[in-house]
Amino acid sequence: MNQTVPLVEVLKGIIERTYGIPSLIPDISAFIVGDQGLRSIYGGIACSKQEEGARVLVRDLGQSVRAALYYPDSLVRHLERFNPLHGVGDVNIAAFAVLVEEVDHLLTLASRAAEGRAVTLLELEHHACVTKYLMVIHFLGRQTGRRRLGDALKQWARFHLFERYSEREGGDAERYREAARLAWQYLKRFETMPLEHRKTEIRAYHRRPFAEILYRVNLN
Repeated sequence: MNQTVPLVEVLKGIIERTYGIPSLIPDISAFIVGDQGLRSIYGGIACSKQEEGARVLVRDLGQSVRAALYYPDSLVRHLERFNPLHGVGDVNIAAFAVLVEEVDHLLTLASRAAEGRAVTLLELEHHACVTKYLMVIHFLGRQTGRRRLGDALKQWARFHLFERYSEREGGDAERYREAARLAWQYLKRFETMPLEHRKTEIRAYHRRPFAEILYRVNLN
């Protein structure tokens, strides 16, 4: 991995190649705001917005949609100190997952907009759950020099990405749990496929209507 390239650009490139998405956003860093940028957008209510954590900010302008990625300054500092390009572990996997999730949200929204397709919050969360797992496995593979990871590392990734948040309360938490459940059902089947078939499958997955994804997952 080229360490002179910002981490978000590395993630963007991997996500685009994984799903076969055209580069609709040439420079993703131009879409990123920190705490000061959030204050300029929301003004007096910025403090409560900051407590909500990283997220995609979307404004529907009728004929067009504007979006930005908000990452709290504390998250950025943590990932600069414990850079996933140097290794993914207990100290940074949660922050890394947040970074990946929001990049995936932005790219998925851009992809669906370019295709003229609507997207639900559940679909966005489900897609991001799949992406987070694949990204962590990819980074662990580079880190360990293995093309196939053992079950222990996969279980570690599953715990940190899906299971540790299972006790949260509220509507958003319920949606996340359902998205994580659906993602894991899909990933279990995906990982049984021969390696040479996975590229075609994951690109087809990205383009399937969400109703079809739900139907396929619930058949398992």
